[in-house]
Amino acid sequence: MKTIEVPYGHGFQSCAIPEEVECLYGRLRAAEPDQDTNKQISGALQTLIGDVNLDKLKAAKSVAIAVSDITRPVPTRLILEELLPWLARLGISKENITVVVGGGLHRPATSEDMNYILGEELQKQVEHVFPHDADDMDSLAFLGTSSLGTPVYVNKYFAQADYKIVTGMVDAHQFMGFTAGVKGAVIGLGGRPTITGNHAHLFQSGAELGHIEGNPARMDLEEIGQIIGVDMIINVVLNAKKKVVKAVAGHPVLAHRVAVQFANEILGVPISQSDIVIASPGGFPKDINVYQAQKALTPASRFVKPGGTIILVAQCIEGSGEERFEKEMSLYHNPSEIVTAFQKKEFVIGPHKAYLWSRTLARTKTILVSDKISGHLAQTLMIELKRNLQEAIDATLENYPNPRLMILPNANSVIPVFKG
Repeated sequence: MKTIEVPYGHGFQSCAIPEEVECLYGRLRAAEPDQDTNKQISGALQTLIGDVNLDKLKAAKSVAIAVSDITRPVPTRLILEELLPWLARLGISKENITVVVGGGLHRPATSEDMNYILGEELQKQVEHVFPHDADDMDSLAFLGTSSLGTPVYVNKYFAQADYKIVTGMVDAHQFMGFTAGVKGAVIGLGGRPTITGNHAHLFQSGAELGHIEGNPARMDLEEIGQIIGVDMIINVVLNAKKKVVKAVAGHPVLAHRVAVQFANEILGVPISQSDIVIASPGGFPKDINVYQAQKALTPASRFVKPGGTIILVAQCIEGSGEERFEKEMSLYHNPSEIVTAFQKKEFVIGPHKAYLWSRTLARTKTILVSDKISGHLAQTLMIELKRNLQEAIDATLENYPNPRLMILPNANSVIPVFKG
């Protein structure tokens, strides 16, 4: 027997399979940091990419910094450890700095989240730290409408700052191509109308995983970034071990593209059609709930043969992660009904995840491995549930006489590419 192991929460799930089963691994390309994270970020701040108006920064009476919530493995603490002294050297005192923790339509960050993201010591170095709430209209500023018709609402603390900085991690994204850039402000600190308007472009041509140029969702995102007035970004690229292997800082679009080019070389995995695909989002925080873990299904569906099976290995300690997602799933009898109905309805965030989830379930037999999801929730989500990977693989192997097995240990980050 041979052993397969994939990330699961803060640990791993493993299983034993017969030696004769053909196994392929869709791993991210190996990349190791040539410097520690602090030095990489410090270096990025010393070599800004593109046109960044430092005179505007030096004259600023207030600076706002957008950071990611707990669902993203961004090394926010390490970024701020370099960014805050850099700002101080340019004459920006801590009294004039505001950090806003953005999570889009995720629940607002709690005090425990803040300690995990920033740490107690770092919070003492910043006078103003706020969690964003996309549904609190009193905390939002309306700045106009994009050319594609998206109303622009953004956190007022960020909107009112003289200088605006966005941090983030460049990773694969289901329909924006890649994460990061101005996304940490437009979506992370956006109001529900803005996030809904932008995400509605996911049905349009070009709104695809790993695709940037001509992508309507990304184009809309970056126009909104200009309307908001994002001045600069700090983005990182992580390897499979969640270590920073690239840091960039500078122009909101140009610096992002440099990071994307680097990330593309790491995240691209050649497609090999397989009978069974074991897909892990990559462990915590990417499998914190089904809402996040679902992202692993998009690349996994590119690797599975017709008639094949996807085994999604995700702990989901926060359950479904979104009440509207769960409620939408409860309204229908099967995944195909959801896919058909959603394409005819007005676009709504939350239920859109039911569509993304169900489009894979409608095409491919899918099993969820989780010891945190209840049987009732699994029934609502229309997914077959197994408590461990061994149970799931034993039940699946018997359906295929000579199976080929593909393992994606970091599926949420994978960009499927055709060989050659």
